[in-house]
Amino acid sequence: TGGANDGVPADESAPDKDSGWDAVWSDDDAEEDAKDGENNNEGAETKEAMADDPLTQPKRRKVVHHRSRLAELLQNCYDAKDPASVGEIYSDVTSYLSKMGPSSIDVEISSLCYGAHDLEDGLPLLHLAALWLLESCENRQSFEAINAYLHRFLHVHGVVIARLDDALKSEEGATEESIEEEDPRKLKLREFIGTISQLREKQKSASNLLQGKMQHTICLLRHLSRMV
Repeated sequence: TGGANDGVPADESAPDKDSGWDAVWSDDDAEEDAKDGENNNEGAETKEAMADDPLTQPKRRKVVHHRSRLAELLQNCYDAKDPASVGEIYSDVTSYLSKMGPSSIDVEISSLCYGAHDLEDGLPLLHLAALWLLESCENRQSFEAINAYLHRFLHVHGVVIARLDDALKSEEGATEESIEEEDPRKLKLREFIGTISQLREKQKSASNLLQGKMQHTICLLRHLSRMV
């Protein structure tokens, strides 16, 4: 006397329950995968936004390549100058050149400016070199060496300096209003020529002082020689 369900296997009802649970878990997994995908997309968008934002980028150190060791020392001494250390700002430059031979010194001085076509980068270096020589003349130390450096500086760059001086003199008739409207390059040129003028006066003063001392010493030696 079998029932109505006798022809159906007893195990067929189990897959229906299992498939129901599988469907529930698969829905949860799908929702979690969708959320993970959204979070990953948001994280990627955030990273891209931070990469595009210059404020969030780490600061990169500017790499500066100097044309010579002398140019590097002049610039470093000028940038690190201390108002309290008057007369010793460019002492490292003098110390550096004092350890070199004549040919090496000539190469270093020549590298400051390669001609009138190099004034954009060369003029600031020539000005720094003039400031260094001016400070050295005021200190009146290593007089012979400083005068040798000055001689080579004027010998190598004298033509450029003379042309700049002539160009500046041709503009001396300008009015004060036009001077105020000058571009920064002309102002730097005027400052450089002013430093060269100060250097000429200081060197002449130091030379006259040394000449007076030498004359005094010679007179003293003559006087002592007559007493013997």
